[in-house]
Amino acid sequence: MRFFAAITALATATLATSPALAADWYRAESEHFIVYSEDSEEGTREFVQDLERLDEAISLLTGAGNTDLPESSKLTVFRYGEPSDMSALAAGSRNSGVAGFFIPRATGSVAFVPRQLERRRTRSRSQDMSRDMQADPRGVLFHEYVHYFMYQHRDAPYPLWYSEGFAELFYNIEFNEDNFVIGEVPGTRSGALATVPIDLAATFDPQPGPNRDYVARTYGHGWLIASHLNLNPARRGQMGAYMQAIANGASRMEAAEQAFGDLEVMRQELEEFRQGRARTLRVPYAVAADPAVEVHRLSAPEEARMMMMIRSKRGVDEDQARRLVGEARSLVAQYPDDFSVLLAATEAEFDARNYDEAEALARRAMALDPQSSDAANYYADIALRRSFDAPSQIAEARRRFAAANNLENDHAYPLYGYYLTYLLDDQPGEPEDAKVALEASFRYAAYDQNVRRALVYMLLDENRVADARAVGAQWWDGRGEYQCVVRKKFDMFEAGEREPLLEEFRPDHPGEYLDEAAREARRDEFEAEVEAMGCKDA
Repeated sequence: MRFFAAITALATATLATSPALAADWYRAESEHFIVYSEDSEEGTREFVQDLERLDEAISLLTGAGNTDLPESSKLTVFRYGEPSDMSALAAGSRNSGVAGFFIPRATGSVAFVPRQLERRRTRSRSQDMSRDMQADPRGVLFHEYVHYFMYQHRDAPYPLWYSEGFAELFYNIEFNEDNFVIGEVPGTRSGALATVPIDLAATFDPQPGPNRDYVARTYGHGWLIASHLNLNPARRGQMGAYMQAIANGASRMEAAEQAFGDLEVMRQELEEFRQGRARTLRVPYAVAADPAVEVHRLSAPEEARMMMMIRSKRGVDEDQARRLVGEARSLVAQYPDDFSVLLAATEAEFDARNYDEAEALARRAMALDPQSSDAANYYADIALRRSFDAPSQIAEARRRFAAANNLENDHAYPLYGYYLTYLLDDQPGEPEDAKVALEASFRYAAYDQNVRRALVYMLLDENRVADARAVGAQWWDGRGEYQCVVRKKFDMFEAGEREPLLEEFRPDHPGEYLDEAAREARRDEFEAEVEAMGCKDA
C-alpha cells in the first residue's frame, strides 16, 4: 500500500530483556483480530487473547461493542522483532525512537508492534532509571485500539481531552485470571499530573497560540478527568450530558457547567484525586472461558513473503515501491501458484504503478481464490487509477467495485470506490445508490480519513452543514493552522461562498500522480492560504 495515511507512533526506550528464543511465523485469528507473529504458538495465542480481553473491557465500560462488525474491520497486527525494527520500518532509522505504529484505513487497518523489548542493555544509568517514564509499545497499541473501537461503535465529535484521556485509561490495563483492572496512572503521564496545575478552562477550552502545557493537559489531565467521569459512580453519565449540550449549541465551557455542575467543585475533586491514590476498577470477565483463537504456522511461501508484505502494509514511497518489485517478481517465480505470494506481489506492483503487471497478478490470484475480496479490490482499484488518464475506465472500475461488493457486501472499500466512480465521472451529480454506498462505507470504516472526508464533502454538497461539522469536527474544531483555515472556510460557506470549502474536502483522484515539485507547490499554496486567512501559528 502506498504510504498516504498518518502513522500513530509509539516511542520507547532501549530496555534490557532476556535473549530471544527461537521463533516461527504464526497467523492467529480471533473475533476482532488477525495477528502475524514471529513467536511460539502459545506466545502468539496469549497475545491475541489479551487483545480480545481488551476489546471486552472497552465493551463492558462503554456498553458498546455488541453489534456485529464486518470481517474487513478486523485489525491486522504484525508482531515481530524489537523496537529498533519498528523504528527502521517506520522511519528508516533504528534510532528514531519509534517502537511501533498503527494505521487505520478502509482497505484494512494494520498495527506493527515488537515481540520483545531491546535485548541490549543501555549503559546510561539515567536512561535505566527512567524506564517507567517510557512508552510501552503494547500499551500504546491498546491506547490506539480504544480510538479504533470508539470509531466503530461510538463515533462522535468528542473533545480531544476526553478522546485521549479515555484511551489512556486502557494503556496499562491488567489482565488477571478472571478479571481485568483499569485505573492505574500511566507512567508516561505521571510527570504532567505532578507538575502541571489543574485548569479546567485551559483543558476544556484551549485557546489558539503557543501553550507549553497543552499536551500535558490533553493527555495527562485528560486521563485524570476521564477516570473521574468513568470510575466515580457519582459522575457516570455526565459525559453524555456534556456531548448533548454541545450538540444543542452550548459553548465548551457552558456545556461543562451544564453537565458537570460547579466547576470549582469538580476542580477540587480532581485535585484530591490527583494527590491521592489511584482509583482502580476491577471487573470480572463477561465470559470466563479464554477467548477463542485459531492459530496455524505459516507455510514456506507464506513465510517467504512476510517481510515484503510488512513493508507494503506499512506504506512505501516511490523508491521503496520500485525496490519491492524485484523481490515480488522473484517470489512469484519461486511460488507461481501460491495465493498469498500472488496477492502480496499484486500490492507491490500496484504501489509501483505497474498496473498491467498488477492486473495480471490479481487475475491469477482471483483464479486461485474467487472469493478473495482483497484481490477483487485491487482489481477494481487498478481500473480506477487508470481512469485518471483514460476516463473510459471509470465504468469498468464501477463494474469491478460492484463485483467486489457482491463478494463481501459489508466491506467498506468497495462501497467507497463505487461512490468515487460517480464523483470522479464527467457526469454531474452522484446517484442515490452511490451516496448510500458512501454512508455505508463510513458506517463500517469511520476510522478511515479518506472515507470521512468524502462524506463531509457529500454532506456539504447537499447543504447539510450541521451534519458536515459533526462528521468533520477534527478538521475544524482544533488549535492548529489547518483547523483555523477550515473553520474560516465553513464560515464562508454559510455566508454563501461555497466553493473554497467544497474544494477543500472534494476527494482527489487516486490515479493522479504528484511528483516532488507538485507536492512542494501544494505546500506553498497552503502556506500562502494560512497567511492570507490570518491563521499563522493559530
